[in-house]
Amino acid sequence: MRTTDAIRRGKTLAISGVVALAGVVFVPPSSDAVTAAPTHARLAAVYSIRFAGVKLGEFEVWSNVNEESYSLRGQGELKFLTKFLFEIKGGTTTAGAVTKNGPKPASFAFNFKTKKRKGELAMMFENDSVSYVMAKPPFSNSSKTIPVTDAHVKGVLDPLSAIFFTAKTSRRNKDGSVCPGRVPVFDGKQRFDLVLTHKKTIQVKKKRRKKGYKGPAVVCRIKYEPIAGYKPDNSGVQFMAATDEMEVWLIEVPKNGMYIPYHVSVPTPYGKASATSTAFHVEIPGFKKFAVVR
Repeated sequence: MRTTDAIRRGKTLAISGVVALAGVVFVPPSSDAVTAAPTHARLAAVYSIRFAGVKLGEFEVWSNVNEESYSLRGQGELKFLTKFLFEIKGGTTTAGAVTKNGPKPASFAFNFKTKKRKGELAMMFENDSVSYVMAKPPFSNSSKTIPVTDAHVKGVLDPLSAIFFTAKTSRRNKDGSVCPGRVPVFDGKQRFDLVLTHKKTIQVKKKRRKKGYKGPAVVCRIKYEPIAGYKPDNSGVQFMAATDEMEVWLIEVPKNGMYIPYHVSVPTPYGKASATSTAFHVEIPGFKKFAVVR
């Protein structure tokens, strides 16, 4: 593979990971935090996507949650230069049920488009297991790929639901954080775990403008553990499994017991990819609206 192509591929993979994480780490309030009318939380957020310090574009996320169901969708457009302009557009959606044990996805979809390529993925869930996967173009596997079994896709979450509703203020860890621990994920091809553990708590400072978020953020370290659907000799998988530098910063909406992602970073062999919130707006009936714009 040519160096230019390798860098472009590394950017695309890293950005996809950042976009997924930025869209999923939305932690609605626990049932203990809302005692009035049935919870119906809405979130709208915008994330600035960067690679190696250069802004590539934005990703927007919308979420709608009540006591019985949830839906999330996101879309973005990114542009970057290698020897020529490379542009990618994409979107993703998920929907499912809210249970006392966390999210139970029913459907997931993802699509992307460049000047030369386009693709889409759809997954359906039934009886707590993946029941259907459609990919265009179809995934290609080799004899070196660790096969995905029926057992691997039972009790899993799609990438966009992966960290959704898994951290609750009423179930803090021993260290006092809300990092959700081990999360089983299946993205249509690969089965892996994301393990989120408390790294530290920091104080986020406002930028030059008066607007923006200022206050504490819980930093969760994210460990990627591949299980099936990948080749053990894949250098990208090996790098992601070895790194300890992937993390997400969660900030709490005042008085609502709700956490949302402020910043996500994913290292790659070619540079660090990141997503940082530039605007978010949260609405919960019975509570004051919470909005931040950088």
